[in-house]
Amino acid sequence: MKINIGIVGYGNLGKSAERAVLANKNLNLVRIFSRRVVVSSYNTAVEPYENYRNFVGKIDIMLLCGGSKSDLEVQTPEILEYFDCINTFDTHKKLKSEYDRLGKLAKETGHRLIMACGWDPGMFSVIRAYNKAISGTNPITFWGKGISMGHSDAIRRVNGVIDAVQFTVPSPDAVKLAKAGTLPDDVPLHFRECYVVADKKDQERIEKEIKEIPNYFKGQPTTVNFVSSEKLSKLKSKMFHKGEVISSFKTVHGSACKINFSVSMESNPNFTASIVIAYINAIVNLKYNGLSGAFTNLDIPPSYLFLGKEKENLISSLC
Repeated sequence: MKINIGIVGYGNLGKSAERAVLANKNLNLVRIFSRRVVVSSYNTAVEPYENYRNFVGKIDIMLLCGGSKSDLEVQTPEILEYFDCINTFDTHKKLKSEYDRLGKLAKETGHRLIMACGWDPGMFSVIRAYNKAISGTNPITFWGKGISMGHSDAIRRVNGVIDAVQFTVPSPDAVKLAKAGTLPDDVPLHFRECYVVADKKDQERIEKEIKEIPNYFKGQPTTVNFVSSEKLSKLKSKMFHKGEVISSFKTVHGSACKINFSVSMESNPNFTASIVIAYINAIVNLKYNGLSGAFTNLDIPPSYLFLGKEKENLISSLC
């Protein structure tokens, strides 16, 4: 039987998730829910956000595709009360408190939530765990150069911003030092390049507010560039990104070792949607095994990403 899916939010990630669900023969996309008036590119039926309760028993898993800063902290507990969910919450510093809060709710309601399910946090979280277990040291993560959906969304929430995009840029010197295993603690790892469309009278205030957004820009090297709508459209026409996890260490025997894991993506939302879709099977396996609560990618066994004969053949096909 097909798994019935709902999508909440129809921005870049929601649109990518829609296409990925429709392309998967094991999934049935029932509805898209949005607070805005939107039209699906693929003729999927769209409902106002508040109508999600009407689909209890008709939707198995909700994919929550809103922004972390203003959407997911509110929408996740609301929807988790009625459905199993996957979200892409990406505010690293708030992840543990959200995990504890939502885990309690999921247990009380008998539901399952896979949270922070993207490439970072998410896939990179698992890679960092492997690196730390093997090396005994904390790995170093670099993002970019590329467009950060979460940071761009945070800028667009600032009053007076018409549109915006943010590029995360690794420091070349920091990358070089990390690979050599000689990176000091006080060297900035990244620069934040913000491109913003706004009325000239608001620009001074907006720049100040952006640089003070906690968990996104405050305390980080950040430049804010005000541009025309035409230039911004060109800048954000390709949602590319990349990232790298680096560990340089010595074993107890004194042997020098390096672990590098990297990804490069032409489209950040398309890649993130592919990860979310992969974890739908994990919800099915959690439910089959009688497990409820909140889970991150760290909590999910890799075998839970597969079902049926594909899962049975994992050892012979992948080991």
